[in-house]
Amino acid sequence: MNTFNRIVIVISLLVLIPLVTVFLVIPHVILSDVGRWATELGRQLWAADVTVRLGIGLLAALIFTLLALVLVFLELRPQRKRFIRVENLTGGMATIGIESVVRQLEYRLDPIPDVISVKPEIQAKHGKVRALVNVNMAAGVNVPQVASRLVDEVKDVLGTELGLRVAGEPEVRINVLAQPTGRRSSQPRPALPATPAGAPATPQSPELPANPPVWHDDTGEPVV
Repeated sequence: MNTFNRIVIVISLLVLIPLVTVFLVIPHVILSDVGRWATELGRQLWAADVTVRLGIGLLAALIFTLLALVLVFLELRPQRKRFIRVENLTGGMATIGIESVVRQLEYRLDPIPDVISVKPEIQAKHGKVRALVNVNMAAGVNVPQVASRLVDEVKDVLGTELGLRVAGEPEVRINVLAQPTGRRSSQPRPALPATPAGAPATPQSPELPANPPVWHDDTGEPVV
């Protein structure tokens, strides 16, 4: 809104400079011409149809009122802070941008296991920040354990790494994504034969061939 205000002010001043200059130099000519033009315009409006004149006037007044209310709202609405002051400095003053805080949180939260994506939202008010993190997780995870780690990481980033004053506790909104369809489950292994309770497990000896080979010595006699 500050940029828009500057543009309007600059354009208005550029238009008013020549008009005011001419009016101050030859005011009698300007007033006479304006008076004749206003009188002629009044006659034309009196001769126009009443319904058409009122309809056009009401429509123009409505458009002007809406534009004026929009400009007033944009001017008076509270502006979101783009920079936050860094606390606990030994000297001087430092600020950090909201977008930089969001990127730092994404850098720390994305590598956490079972976290698919994160979308931090930072709000600054009265010199403090409030963090809201939207997280997408995979199915079958321990939600309380991962959520606790997320909260700890957010506190560490905001308070320790960035030196910001945190308002309240960070809020984490978790969305567990569904498991993709068509994914095959692991095949179960065949069960081993059950062993009676109390009985020692007997190792199974390797099976011997039904007809073992017979070896002979040099004389042709079989060797036992």
